[in-house]
Amino acid sequence: MKHKTFKHSGDLGDIIFSLPVIASEGGGVLYLDPNGGEKEPLVSWAQYNKTKLTKDSILAIKPFLESQEYIKEVKLWSPEIKVDYNLDKFRKFVRHNNLTTSHLEAFGMLGRNDHWQTTPWLKVDPKQLPFDKKIILARSCRYHGNYSFWESLQDEIIDNSVFIAHPEEYDYFMYTFPRYKGRVERLDTASIIDMAAYIQDCDLFIGNQGFPHAIAEGLKKDMINEVYQQYPSCIYKRNNVKYV
Repeated sequence: MKHKTFKHSGDLGDIIFSLPVIASEGGGVLYLDPNGGEKEPLVSWAQYNKTKLTKDSILAIKPFLESQEYIKEVKLWSPEIKVDYNLDKFRKFVRHNNLTTSHLEAFGMLGRNDHWQTTPWLKVDPKQLPFDKKIILARSCRYHGNYSFWESLQDEIIDNSVFIAHPEEYDYFMYTFPRYKGRVERLDTASIIDMAAYIQDCDLFIGNQGFPHAIAEGLKKDMINEVYQQYPSCIYKRNNVKYV
């Protein structure tokens, strides 16, 4: 049986937000570009390119993607490979404050948009958070929009939280918000599956736009999201998320 083929150039979060297209089409093989779209006319890179897709990042996300029933296989893409769906087309439709909607419109699937606003498209078995914590915090070093929210977060939330992030993101967060020091530990995760399993276990996810947030959205976790006002691209119409 020949599977449908899909291709994406990243970032990692954009790949997660594109998955409803693949699920809606019955699944298939996903090709990811290890050069992050350098030879894709639809992709343009600004000066900031630290999140650019690479072979290493593809190998890191591959097991998690292949654990989803609609992803038959993840392969490295090269320009001579032709695919049925070039998911990079979403970049022509970034006008909805929602990257899943942009991906769906790129392939004439807006009729499926309401479904994916509230329906999880990721599955993972939960892994219990350490220290009986129930809340996950995550804040990347870009897409900041509401410092006062973090400054005024309730003590009972802070003291019931762990932080998921790269070490440098954790250090920057603690430098920016000293009241969290000594109260919120960074949770070290062995893999993306591991990180997703912890997110699945939490009662509440609090974070800004970033890869952990994309995972939480795909799982439809209860969430408080720090909106990046200049480029709000992850606004979903569901009852269990609050945007600040």
